[in-house]
Amino acid sequence: MPASHRTPRARTLPRLAVAAATVALAAVACSPGGGHATGTSSASSSRPSAQATAIAATATATTTAASAPVPDSAPTGKGAFLGPVRRIPVDGIKIGYRQFGSGPDLVMVMGDTGTMSDWTVDLLSRLGRHYHVTVFDNRGVGYTTDDTSVPDTIPLMADDTVGLIKALGLRHPALLGWSMGGEIGLTVAALHPGAISALVSTGGDLGGSHAINTPAAVAKELNSPRTTGPQLMDLLFPADATAARAAYIEQLGLIPPEKVGDETLLRQYQAGQAYESFEGTWDKLPDSTVPMLITNGSLDKVTPPGNASIITHRAKHAERVMFPDAGHAMLVQDAGRFVSLVTRFTKASGVA
Repeated sequence: MPASHRTPRARTLPRLAVAAATVALAAVACSPGGGHATGTSSASSSRPSAQATAIAATATATTTAASAPVPDSAPTGKGAFLGPVRRIPVDGIKIGYRQFGSGPDLVMVMGDTGTMSDWTVDLLSRLGRHYHVTVFDNRGVGYTTDDTSVPDTIPLMADDTVGLIKALGLRHPALLGWSMGGEIGLTVAALHPGAISALVSTGGDLGGSHAINTPAAVAKELNSPRTTGPQLMDLLFPADATAARAAYIEQLGLIPPEKVGDETLLRQYQAGQAYESFEGTWDKLPDSTVPMLITNGSLDKVTPPGNASIITHRAKHAERVMFPDAGHAMLVQDAGRFVSLVTRFTKASGVA
């Protein structure tokens, strides 16, 4: 539909994450290994497991970071394997990132103003068993600086992603993006196909006049300051996914939270709005030779599932996998299946 008649894009992940963190605060403070270590924590809750220690050691041995660790940024408990945040200069900004795990390189791109701490420990630990993982904050978010003299856009954040890959010396990593991160990934595959070996995009769209936008009622609820945490969780998970919802809320407290300022909220919202009229991803995607795995929850209220079909038909080397009975958070709602799917796909794509 014409961009002028489309529903304004919703700021999704930060609102949902904040809501979940608010709901979880009391529970996380009492859970083993949750949040920051305190003087009353037991030894078992704050000591990394053998697996966590091994993963962290591998990350330390293989990282190409050009800067010292950020003080007090390393999680404790179940998130200890993630290690500290590091920063590296990329095209006039400094990008904050973590690296962990072992295997072929996998770079993960978070969605609209989401931070590294919005990935769940469960999902990251599963991926760290198969890949050397890099997670990072997009410009202006958390540990990453910004240049507010230039407009923030999806193509600019795609450039940032490619710049980080080069700065870290990664050679054709696989890329995994969620929500707006999926759109950044699709734009990398379209505009910078030589930078990555494979793409996994979940909950994203192609922008421009070809995307199916968030329904008006859902966008209104997502953006309303009166919407409650439980209501926002209803938009992320189906009604019957109570166990997955509770696990997600608990998981968000295992990594120290990061700050996102009002200016960044506005700039990334504007980036999402500008993507509505950007046709570059759509135009260039058919020329890309990057193998793509396009996933979506069949019950996704935020990114209509029809976008997955649009992407798959537009790209020449894409396969589509839908997750029945799952919503926008399908990659954490069904993390086991999702990680198995990703590993099968990257192996079939020749990612060594």
